[in-house]
Amino acid sequence: MTERELQDLLDGRPGPLAAERLLSSLPPEERQAALRLVALSRLAGAGPRPTPSDDFVRRTLVRVRASRPPRRRPLLAWLTAPRLSPLGALAGAGAAAFLALAVARFPAPPPPDAARAPEARVVRARLALAAPDARVVRVAGDFNGWKPEVTPLRRGADGVWTVEVPLRPGRRYEYMFVVDGSWTTDPGARALADDGFGGKNAILDL
Repeated sequence: MTERELQDLLDGRPGPLAAERLLSSLPPEERQAALRLVALSRLAGAGPRPTPSDDFVRRTLVRVRASRPPRRRPLLAWLTAPRLSPLGALAGAGAAAFLALAVARFPAPPPPDAARAPEARVVRARLALAAPDARVVRVAGDFNGWKPEVTPLRRGADGVWTVEVPLRPGRRYEYMFVVDGSWTTDPGARALADDGFGGKNAILDL
């Protein structure tokens, strides 16, 4: 990033798309440093002018210098040079408007030890129906939106049709077989429920 580009960014002169492209071209450490400075604009416009602590400048400067190629001038070294006071430009309304877009586009990475939400566990439930004379057997239930074409069964050599359905444990599911186009209640179901059309849905508790 050149000094002119950084000054334009702090003054809020580049449009949102141009600012996104500029930030995308920066190394991660330099981009985060620029976002921190832009974030100060919001505080500068709402209250007393914020001033980074000496410790913040020193630590960030070391990280930026270590991550950038030697031929490029360190970003924070220019920001802290006596001849320029970039914090005076942070109160611009354009920079404050750019802040929301920049933070949403380039959020700070989570800590490496951040806890991750556990993934929902899934088990495979085996459904079976003895129908040696059937040509096509499918199953429909609340687990597939009651769409029998989504879950066909396979016929075994013994005439038993089977399928394994991925389900989440701890729930109750209702289903019916569709044999050659006819809706059929699972004769091996342990519990049944009225389907509202004069038939019975099989119940599967996991």
